[in-house]
Amino acid sequence: MPYYVYRFSNEEKNIAPKLQAQHDDYKTAKQQVKDLRAEHPDEDLNNFRLIFAESKDRARILLTTQREKSQIEEWET
Repeated sequence: MPYYVYRFSNEEKNIAPKLQAQHDDYKTAKQQVKDLRAEHPDEDLNNFRLIFAESKDRARILLTTQREKSQIEEWET
């Protein structure tokens, strides 16, 4: 399965992430995310995301799906 690099826009109207690249190995994908974050220091670090998925469509779904907050047990606080 490939690694996908996505960029989220700062514009509220454009919430959908845009595919920046696809890589077969983790090191190359991670380096590209680091480079993009360095090129755009004024943006939030979470604007550039790396995800491992079966396809571009599945990656987009995983990035945009809201997750449930984990429940903290009483003894964990």
